[in-house]
Amino acid sequence: MGKKARRKALEARNDRHYIDCACLIHDTLYDWVYVDKLFNSLVRNLTPAVKMHVYTEANRHVPFPYVHHHLEEWPGIRGPKQSWWYKIQLFNSHHHPGDLLYFDLDTVITGNIDWIWRNDPDTFHAARDFKHLFRPRRTTINSSVMWFNVPKYNYVYQQFDPEHVRTRKVRYHGDQDYIDAKIPDNDRQYLDFTRIKSYKWEVAEGGYDFSRRKPKEPGAPTILDDISVLVFHGNPKPAKIQDAEVLQHWR
Repeated sequence: MGKKARRKALEARNDRHYIDCACLIHDTLYDWVYVDKLFNSLVRNLTPAVKMHVYTEANRHVPFPYVHHHLEEWPGIRGPKQSWWYKIQLFNSHHHPGDLLYFDLDTVITGNIDWIWRNDPDTFHAARDFKHLFRPRRTTINSSVMWFNVPKYNYVYQQFDPEHVRTRKVRYHGDQDYIDAKIPDNDRQYLDFTRIKSYKWEVAEGGYDFSRRKPKEPGAPTILDDISVLVFHGNPKPAKIQDAEVLQHWR
């Protein structure tokens, strides 16, 4: 595609009437309320309409207006420390042959996120791994938030062998390390990490002091400012906090 044609294609993408958004719910780690609250927050914080794709088990009831994508069940891969591998199926273009904006269920959207989908999805965009906060040289992604063109990155799914996970032959700690390894550095970019923050490490009680292993400002109120997305990796989950500033957005 020439530069002129590519520019026209990008202009068309930036004039969207709706955004294809996705989440994944597998096994019992999350209740369905997480899906509804994520959808509600997307509707509040995206200018275009939201078409919500839910990737889950074939036998789970998925109500209208959600789009039900039946996950292929991988024997022996299930549970809180395994279900994250099913995110690899987001890259299967048989499910969705277009651009996709994905969020983990334990993310809380606190501000307008039009700035995410205005990035070119022909480059893979994701949050940065929050371990960079105490390991500055760490350059891997965090797969809690991703924006990409599914057909272009279909190979991430095609090259994945779930049997390697079941037999523990895989050398990756989880899905995001696998995705990071498969997509070349020159074909991916971090989403603005000043607007996507770790709740427990950067926001709660002034953030976490890794050298002293305790909050920087114990008891301090939460300040969101220009943050658009809070990521609740690990614990606590949104349903377990009493932070009124955050919970006004998780509804």
